[in-house]
Amino acid sequence: MPSSVTVDDELRKKIKKLAAELDTTQGDIISRAVGLFEKEIGVKLYSPNPKAREIIQRAVNKRKNLQWRKAIRNALKAPGPLIEDMRISNWGEIPADKSG
Repeated sequence: MPSSVTVDDELRKKIKKLAAELDTTQGDIISRAVGLFEKEIGVKLYSPNPKAREIIQRAVNKRKNLQWRKAIRNALKAPGPLIEDMRISNWGEIPADKSG
């Protein structure tokens, strides 16, 4: 999914020059730079403090709960099967046009 990032002219020129020299995309240059940054700084090993983790978990659970309620609401709005379709006597009947 393409996106845009705002950078100053000097950085844009550096990214463009590197992409041309390495015969790759500017997105690939940025991706590699972020990867190197993560390795150097240790962002991958970072974990938020317990209070922040709890706030994040509550937000995730609240979002899941909203999605669940929306799914139930939509299911209740949808029409159910007709009684004729549910009758056991109709199970195994072959429609007249398919009886061959």
